[in-house]
Amino acid sequence: MVVEQSDAARASGALGDRAEGMMGSMEERVAEERRNTKLLAFREFFDRIGYGGATPQFVNILFWLAHQANPFILFIIGILNGIKTVLSVFFSELLQEYSKMHRVQKRTISQAGIVFGFSFLFMAFGLQLRSITLFAVSFLIGTIGIVAYGDLYQRFARDTVRKERAGPFARSIAHWGIIITGLTLLFSGFLLDTFPAGGVLWTFELFGKEFSLQVYGYLLAFEITAFAFILSGYVTSLVTDRREQRTYKFTSFFREYTGLLVARVRSVWRQRYVKFLLVAAIISGILQLAITAYSGIAIYRILEQTYSRPFLPLAAIYTVAIIASFAGPFFTERIHRSTGLTPTLVFGTLLLAILPLVLVYNAHIAAITVALCLYVIGSAIIGFGQGLLAKNLMDEDARHAYFQAQSLLVAVPYIILIPILAWCANAFPLRMLFIATAIGLICVVTPIYFLLVIVSEKSRL
Repeated sequence: MVVEQSDAARASGALGDRAEGMMGSMEERVAEERRNTKLLAFREFFDRIGYGGATPQFVNILFWLAHQANPFILFIIGILNGIKTVLSVFFSELLQEYSKMHRVQKRTISQAGIVFGFSFLFMAFGLQLRSITLFAVSFLIGTIGIVAYGDLYQRFARDTVRKERAGPFARSIAHWGIIITGLTLLFSGFLLDTFPAGGVLWTFELFGKEFSLQVYGYLLAFEITAFAFILSGYVTSLVTDRREQRTYKFTSFFREYTGLLVARVRSVWRQRYVKFLLVAAIISGILQLAITAYSGIAIYRILEQTYSRPFLPLAAIYTVAIIASFAGPFFTERIHRSTGLTPTLVFGTLLLAILPLVLVYNAHIAAITVALCLYVIGSAIIGFGQGLLAKNLMDEDARHAYFQAQSLLVAVPYIILIPILAWCANAFPLRMLFIATAIGLICVVTPIYFLLVIVSEKSRL
């Protein structure tokens, strides 16, 4: 009897120890997730500062200002933005597929963020030295860095911190992020106006000696962005990563991926109406690229005629547009529910055409601000409508194949059309480019979408 009681006591003690161990490991897991949540919140904070410090529009404008004497500068800007678009589309799809088979380590994500940060430092040096080559190489390296940094981070964050464990800041980052990015953008505009491209001589005393320093606003703005992303990458490296490691050789994956991609392209290309959908997507994408690459320069030229310090008003315009981007999904859902797919696509395309027309015929700051906000909302509507149209035209397998093959299907025409677009921007006044862009959106893209919607509706009957 005593022996039985002793065995029972030992069993009870073992169960208690096991329960305490489980409780202890659970508490450690919760504490680890809290720590990761705080680190990722800091990471998001630095990212939002980086996004506002040197926006793509500011980068294009500063590059153009540094090389206005070069007769081919608009051509170079178009080529760089075109290559950036092609690289972004291709590498984004490639990395997303690779991350499904290979668990990318946090060190790689961290290094991508640091590389992206340093690319801004070298772009600033390129502007300082008036070196197109240094600027262009840094610009393209930064493009690859931000694609790797952004796309890989999303999966890493989902796997590292459960949604219910995310803190208030992380859960509301969409709201806070807009505020942080907007404030940083305004501060960058202030710096660019206060310390113009020619530099301002700043004299100060230290230890009884007088020192002089030439201060450039673009250097300060680019350094804010650079150090924000470098710190963001460093913070990412501090996150505890307990994900199960999966390894897959990249060379083997790339060989398989390219073979699969070519097969997908052949399969998709056989479908009758996919070609029209692809043509609409390519034309719309090229025209939006023209607006993105050159509208900032055009708006700067307009503001320069009215304001002695045009960067802060320009930053204010883009800050309002950033706020409008938050309303894009809301308008998209409401418009689609109220009107259907055809008016949604037509309305979104017409919204895109307003900005280039305003830049030509009603170039006032209020009209430009409204037109830019409508352009941002229109882009969201078009993205939503294209996805819904693909869903109506294709079954699930065909749709999956289409979106996988889209990077290659779009890349080849882009390689041909982007140099033509850049040449037109350089050879003719920008106002003619904007008029052609608006006509293309209204008279070419809109009818194609209208036809495709009618076909998709008939195929569903």
